[in-house]
Amino acid sequence: MTQTPRSPLAAGFAAALRHRRLAVVLWLSLLVPSLIAMPGINRLAAFFDNSPFRETLTKGWDSWAIASLLSFKGREIQTFVPFFLLALAVSAVLQLFLTGGILKVLVADVPRPAFRRLIAESAALFKPSLYGFVRFVLTLAIWEALLVGLPVRILTKLAGGAAAAPNVPLKNIAELWMFVVGALVFANVLLRFDLARIALARGDSPTARGAYRVAKERLRDSRASAIGLAVFWFVVFFVVQAVFTNAGIALNPATDAGVSGLFVFRQVGFVFLAMVRVGFWASLLAWEGFRRPRGAWTLQPVGMAA
Repeated sequence: MTQTPRSPLAAGFAAALRHRRLAVVLWLSLLVPSLIAMPGINRLAAFFDNSPFRETLTKGWDSWAIASLLSFKGREIQTFVPFFLLALAVSAVLQLFLTGGILKVLVADVPRPAFRRLIAESAALFKPSLYGFVRFVLTLAIWEALLVGLPVRILTKLAGGAAAAPNVPLKNIAELWMFVVGALVFANVLLRFDLARIALARGDSPTARGAYRVAKERLRDSRASAIGLAVFWFVVFFVVQAVFTNAGIALNPATDAGVSGLFVFRQVGFVFLAMVRVGFWASLLAWEGFRRPRGAWTLQPVGMAA
């Protein structure tokens, strides 16, 4: 017996709970880059503990203290950059590799076996996903330059250049344009890339080019709702991150045991963040499912149960 498909949000929350093992595998993909960055993190922590900014920053976020730390200790901080860049590169490759498998697992809605199935499905979709990512980067650069960079440059020049006094109306408009329009352009290009990966996972197209055509069709007349869905899950992600970050700052461990406890606590937070990512993908799959032509299902849609 087939049940009525769930709403995108309901499907997302249900999948986040049902596919907990998938979230744990995603957590492992975050743990690997963290271990790569650990030598840099340890050196940075030792440097931070001996700095005059420790007491201020452990009480909560302080933009002025952060800016001062970066200004006066920038040379010392640069020594940690290679660790973080390597960790970032590894993380980006892992996330690109795993996303296709995540979508395939969610489409099939089979929680076990998580690790073996995820790796196999990810490997099968990695090549077209990589081509899709290259197209995403190029498209993002072009649209950000045309719709954000060019108008901001014109407005800034009309306002008197970068050295113009603050609170000049045109300069304020330029800053607002850069933030708002830049975010909208990024969300739009990213959503099309995400929907192209969904098309690959559903088998709508074997190539990145065809998947992008399918994604364009899905976004037609539904762009605002897709962006709204993405914003909702971004807020959830931000709230979870803020809760665990502020709680970790409040713990402020002073012993080795306390530092170890804080590390475990943060890993629990990363698992919850991985569950949020699973929820977002499931929501987007359900959203896309409502916009597919009748009879076009190639795999069991998320939110449908036999």
